[in-house]
Amino acid sequence: MEVLLEQLLERWEQAFDELETFSANKELVKGVQYPDGLPYDLTEIDENFFPEWEPMANEGRFTYQDTFVEFVKFNLDTRVPSVLKRMEFQDGKKVSFQSIVINGSGAPVFSQMSKEEIINQIRNDGYSMISTVTRYEYGQTGRIEKSFSIHIAPGLGKYTSYDVYTYGEDQVLDAIRTFFEQGTNRITYSRIPEDMTPEALVDTFSAALAESIAKALEDQPPAQPIALLELSYHYADVYIPSLVCQSAQKVAERIANKDFPFIPDDYCSALKIETKPLEHFFAQLDQMMKEDANAELGRKTLRKAASILTRNKLFGKLEVTEDFAAYALDWSVEGYDDANFGEILVECGVEQHVISKWRKSGMLRD
Repeated sequence: MEVLLEQLLERWEQAFDELETFSANKELVKGVQYPDGLPYDLTEIDENFFPEWEPMANEGRFTYQDTFVEFVKFNLDTRVPSVLKRMEFQDGKKVSFQSIVINGSGAPVFSQMSKEEIINQIRNDGYSMISTVTRYEYGQTGRIEKSFSIHIAPGLGKYTSYDVYTYGEDQVLDAIRTFFEQGTNRITYSRIPEDMTPEALVDTFSAALAESIAKALEDQPPAQPIALLELSYHYADVYIPSLVCQSAQKVAERIANKDFPFIPDDYCSALKIETKPLEHFFAQLDQMMKEDANAELGRKTLRKAASILTRNKLFGKLEVTEDFAAYALDWSVEGYDDANFGEILVECGVEQHVISKWRKSGMLRD
């Protein structure tokens, strides 16, 4: 695996010298067709898939050969190959996948650096590169049974994992379970039923998620009565919520101190949910978001789960206040003003008369 990783890095370094060929090749283009979903998922590529020429400061192209398919994207401002993805084939079967993504497409300072300086920094600073190299292993049936990967992640460095593939009675892939070197494992692919729409998945998953959140709080009871429950998540990234509770006493103290009580002051004490019973849902949600290029599905799922918890007052499992509210938020991208936050509260099941009451009391700003 280390050899495949080094081959990928060497190929990425070669790509620095290929930007000049893009303009000449574009003159030969006779037509452009845009994909419905993400344009870089080589694992799903087939003869009906066409590349997308990206606007603004990025430009990329696919290369098709008998033994590989490759996508390279450049940041035109820094001239850095910011994405390189490559799937290799042997006898018509995929045998390896290689991916390198430069964090943030390359820092602006790179435009003032030489190619050698950029390569040295990205290879060695521990934060600029996101990379995965995977080798596939086939069984006697000719299907993939296992795959082995090595990864590089910002701040984490190198680590390894392997996948186990399982198939249904119809011989179609049912699930992929990934085992990490730290000893943990999770479902990373789960076949979505043919009749499952995004709306149906959101409805089913949010109901199951609400039950799991209530159980997590019941198993690890916080101070009560609970006034506020934040489902904290990272939009377009991590949709497994961290649970941050605030008791009625805590909220009252924060209001007295003229703090905004809806932003918890102790995320370190956040509770976690048991994800094992929900891992097929999480995998299916992730797949749908990638296929449709729609991160809103994750947000809708969490907000609907919050609404169920708000309206059902944690299903009576713990003591809550009369105006108890659960809400799902990533404060870095939403809740940025009072009007937007008010809309989020409504979507999370808080009734308008409660919001009006909070505004009059000063708990929520006008």
